[in-house]
Amino acid sequence: MTLMAGSGVSDSASDLVISTPDTLEAVVVTATRTPKLLKDTPVVTRIMTAADITRSGKPDIAGLLEQQMPGVEFSLGMAQNPQINMSGFGGGGILFLLDGERMAGETLDNPDYSRLNLQNVERVEIVKGAASSLYGSNATGGVVNIISGKAKEGSHIKLNARYGSHSLQSYGALATYRKGRVANSLDARFDSQGEIRFPNRGDFSRAYATHSWNIRDRAVITLSDEASVTARAGYYWRQRNSTNATHERYSDISAGISARWKEFIAKYSFDTYDKYDYEIATGEQTRDYRNRQNSLHFQYSHEFEGTGTLTAGGDWLDDYLMSYEFDTGSHSQTNLDAYLQWDWNAAKNVWIVPGLRYDWFSASRANRVSPKLSMLWRPGTGKCALRLNYAAGFRAPNLKELYMDFDMAGIFHIHGNPDLKSETSQNLSVSAEYMKGSRNITVMAFHNIVDNRISYLWNESMAGLQYINLKRLYITGLDISAMKSFPFGLTINGEYLFTHEVYGKGDIHANPTRPHALTLKADYVHDWKPDWRFTATANFKWLSAVTGDVMSLFSPDVARTQRYPAYSMLGITLSQTFPKGFTLGASVDNVLNYIPKYYYYNSPLTTGIGGSVSIMWQM
Repeated sequence: MTLMAGSGVSDSASDLVISTPDTLEAVVVTATRTPKLLKDTPVVTRIMTAADITRSGKPDIAGLLEQQMPGVEFSLGMAQNPQINMSGFGGGGILFLLDGERMAGETLDNPDYSRLNLQNVERVEIVKGAASSLYGSNATGGVVNIISGKAKEGSHIKLNARYGSHSLQSYGALATYRKGRVANSLDARFDSQGEIRFPNRGDFSRAYATHSWNIRDRAVITLSDEASVTARAGYYWRQRNSTNATHERYSDISAGISARWKEFIAKYSFDTYDKYDYEIATGEQTRDYRNRQNSLHFQYSHEFEGTGTLTAGGDWLDDYLMSYEFDTGSHSQTNLDAYLQWDWNAAKNVWIVPGLRYDWFSASRANRVSPKLSMLWRPGTGKCALRLNYAAGFRAPNLKELYMDFDMAGIFHIHGNPDLKSETSQNLSVSAEYMKGSRNITVMAFHNIVDNRISYLWNESMAGLQYINLKRLYITGLDISAMKSFPFGLTINGEYLFTHEVYGKGDIHANPTRPHALTLKADYVHDWKPDWRFTATANFKWLSAVTGDVMSLFSPDVARTQRYPAYSMLGITLSQTFPKGFTLGASVDNVLNYIPKYYYYNSPLTTGIGGSVSIMWQM
């Protein structure tokens, strides 16, 4: 079952809270950066557990978010690179974290989502709304934190394989060890997807074949009850068969070490993401992109008994970018920040969390103060919860937007702009939750004001596109969610999201948000006898039609209006667990057999009914 709760994961949010009695004592960390009980957090958070991920039948983060959350839609950008829209915010405003760490590399402001496989994930914590008071730049619209699983006592192995439509193949292995004060988790994964040919006309006729490797290791040494050291390392490699002559290759090497002593935390992280062109005929590989990030993080938290917790911290980030989009080869910048938060238990069943952060960026000379204020009140017996959140977000111009000078196939240039201002947002949300027994209903209203959005428009004097700051954007909405569990193993929940966007006059509406979205989910679990468990999950999603603007590659100074049709998707996942650790699974996607009449860049990439089968063994 998917859980949503005010966990302190964000400074404000436009999502709902769904809690059940057995999860109210769960601990989440994303928003407050310090562990906090789910039921006591004034900031709204959505949690997807490992069980939710397994029952979804989705092995990747993009598929999981799009299936489970009504306000999330992935579309395709230039060269078929995925782009997210989460309640009106694109990839530049949604900060993706892996165990709380930023990721190097981006394309069209989006990270490489293929890096974020879900093989060894304990939970995903999601916040919609500004979160810059704790996480700084790129958290104007939300935070998605993917938290790795922890090794259990003893030695354990998990092997899995999946086969599906369009030559889908996936193989994974996870080995964990824990004895005394030493623990280690090593996971490796290979994914492959064949070329997809679309049956109807469209802006593109096929999706490229791709395959990837992803290897990660994480070791924890617990020195005492008050001290521990964690080390991690990762390697990622992906190839995309974009043409018969040239393939695109992507690789990443990451590492980090962190130490905890009493109330102090210190971390160092390293991440290098590269892009290559691979010539099939000659076997030559040319690197034309490198983003390297080194960062230091320090944090101190102190709990005042019966009053609250004070958290203070800071970061140093060195960001280097070499790109084919620069005429000078490479640029770099330094980011410094400091933050302070007071998690105050003001009275019985009343929590108030104010916070403040200051950021400075060397390249753009941007500096920003980001405040927040979150409040939670549980009156009476605690069956009701009222939450009020205000938070500011911002996004400093990145190196690409400041310095780009890119020749678009000789047709026109895309120019950077050293005078760009930081993109800012202000988010206000109010929610009311009622929970009694196995029933839960939550209603939330939210309002976002976004200033100086960074995008590009045609510059007549330059005869090309240039990054500029757009006019003010308003994003307002209503989120209604309900959940009901039955004693025979069935849980049903649904969520409706209304989103209304008001753009500045003359601004391009290139990635519009669908105003109406609905998700329905039914989970059934039945234990036949010990070690025999059957699960069945149905996920339904409906998205309304929306109108947007499309810029022509050959006439970028002129935009045409395009209406994208509504569509519905239904998926069913079944699994059966047997003794000795075996589990068989099957998923059927697009049960309603929806096939777009025309494949736009934000159409679902489906050719009709598809699916996959899987097998897993663990000991």
